[in-house]
Amino acid sequence: MTPTTTALPPSTTAEMAAATAAPSTPPREAKAPKTPNDREGFRQAMSWLHTWAGLILGWLLFAIFLTGTLSFFKNEFNLWMRPEMHGLPAADAQVAQKSLDALARKAPDVTQWILHLPDDRDPAVNMLWRGTGNGRFETLRMNPQTGEAIEARQTMGGDFFYRFHFELRTAQKGRWTIEGRWVVGVATMLMFVALISGVITHRRIFKDFFTFRPTKGGQRAWLDAHNVTGVLVLPFYLMITFSGLMIFHTLYMPAGIATTYKNEKGVDSNAYFADLQGEKAESRPRRGASDKVEPLPAIALQPILNEASARWDGGRIGRVQARRDAKGRAVVEVTRHEGDRLQYRPPRLLFDATTGQWLDQADATGPAAKTYGVLVGLHVAHFADIGLRWALFGFGLLGSLMIATGMVLWSVKRSAKSHTQASRKGAATHTTHATPAKAPFGERLVAAINIATLAGLPLACGVYIASNRLIPPGIEGRADVELAWFFSAWGLALLWALASAVVRESRMGWSVPLGAAGLVWGLIPVINALTTHTHLGITLPAGEWAWASMDLAFLVTGLLLGWLSWRLRPGRAPRGKTAAAKAPRTAPAAALPATPDVSVSTSGA
Repeated sequence: MTPTTTALPPSTTAEMAAATAAPSTPPREAKAPKTPNDREGFRQAMSWLHTWAGLILGWLLFAIFLTGTLSFFKNEFNLWMRPEMHGLPAADAQVAQKSLDALARKAPDVTQWILHLPDDRDPAVNMLWRGTGNGRFETLRMNPQTGEAIEARQTMGGDFFYRFHFELRTAQKGRWTIEGRWVVGVATMLMFVALISGVITHRRIFKDFFTFRPTKGGQRAWLDAHNVTGVLVLPFYLMITFSGLMIFHTLYMPAGIATTYKNEKGVDSNAYFADLQGEKAESRPRRGASDKVEPLPAIALQPILNEASARWDGGRIGRVQARRDAKGRAVVEVTRHEGDRLQYRPPRLLFDATTGQWLDQADATGPAAKTYGVLVGLHVAHFADIGLRWALFGFGLLGSLMIATGMVLWSVKRSAKSHTQASRKGAATHTTHATPAKAPFGERLVAAINIATLAGLPLACGVYIASNRLIPPGIEGRADVELAWFFSAWGLALLWALASAVVRESRMGWSVPLGAAGLVWGLIPVINALTTHTHLGITLPAGEWAWASMDLAFLVTGLLLGWLSWRLRPGRAPRGKTAAAKAPRTAPAAALPATPDVSVSTSGA
């Protein structure tokens, strides 16, 4: 008996066949689409914010962070760049009085002076004085034994790195300091946003602490390098960024002061700053630019300093100044050394300049003022000894590397994406290109600025330090000439970067400025030996580490930059299986540096 066959629709037949072929495979359920408000969507938004907050002013942030890192050794730069201060004798107990007597002989009608006593980081006496009520301070550096002036060369020294760090100073007497502080404030705020959004973006932030895979090459290696440098000392980044914003809170957020310190005459900002510094508002002088001030009388300093030291149980004295208060009375203010406590703005004792009688103590003791002082103290690190300063210096270098790897990572990712799109387009049209396609203009421009900033700034810093020994000591406006060398070298690095990345892509883009920077830094000790008597042949046998360590640090910096230049040289053959596998997909001649792996390069070299 023949069975009756019933015709089934094609779709039903297909379904039966599929069920017969795979009877044990359950049907897959369709995944519900993710809503915009879920956790992944939030991370995506934070990733976008992290990328663009870091990219918009990333190059400026690198310059701010690197010069701020160098500022941890500002005093050492100041000393090394004034070789005339080498070999100064140790200060004796009468150093303050001798310096004041020498100032009286040089400028008898002084209305205010500030005396910085010698310490382990600066062996000279530094005297600031002015002869009119609100004119600019003049500076004298004095021998701690005789009190006589030291004729040192004009230079900003390490103060340039310090000033550029927070106000983008371009001249010894800059005119656009407030505008520079605003720009730095905006960049710092963007970095703070990038840090917070970066923490949210990372799912495995603790795992990233231990993950670095340089053998992966390409984006993976750069991302790991960015993650490791970002996570390793993350608390330091958060502290240094937030405290940097707080230092100039009066500039960025004046509304709170205007609300709290408002009186019938308007905003009493003088009272706010008095509270912040632990002073009495009525004792702070308020003078106009044209107001005349009576010269200070002769002052016997030693009894005042003895009593101040006794009140602080032998604590160090860092600074002494004399001025007239709001009532016109001559007063002497003795400030404790900044290295004696973490909180910035050390305690100060006020004495009558004529009688030597103790009048008052000024110290910020309120909770808000102390919190602010601790934040500022953490940022400037005046309390740190030599070991802690080196640790903070290392943290700052890691921060600079974090910013640098982030900028390079952006270029690497965009270059890989563009190359992939070009490859797909070529495959779709069944064409082959003998030469790789040119990267978009935006990518080439970003690559050029990366070279100019990340390689050009170390070159400019080395040229600035070398110029201190090459420019004749006695020329007019010498400090500004040194700065002209700095910005000229940086400008040349920018021109080279534009030529090698935008105009005509070259594999020499990174190696040339890094090689030049390594050569300059390595030659600084040699130039120093040929032009001064403070070279390693003298300072090392004498155990003068404040001088010798600077030359040694310059040599190490030159070797490191030279090694980076050699690593990025054209024609360096990548090694290993990973390099061989990824070589065909590498961006053409884009100005991208090599990956952290010794076996892989994304520079095309």
